Amino acid sequence: KRAAFSSMNFENILTWETEADTPPGTVFDVQYKQYGEKVWLNKRECQSITQPFCNLTRETENFMEHYYARVRA
Repeated sequence: KRAAFSSMNFENILTWETEADTPPGTVFDVQYKQYGEKVWLNKRECQSITQPFCNLTRETENFMEHYYARVRA
């Protein structure tokens, strides 16, 4: 819920909120893609994670492009 990019110290971090009734131990998978691409790519380091954030700096380093990201619980 409310997934959004934030840029701090030249890093692009995807953060999201969880629902109040999200069970403990729920894991998240993060995917991203560049605007215009059809295929979502898995962020390898952000598969089956429990924290509500993921560093996508390397995947979104071209500041002239637009990117999408999504999270699945």
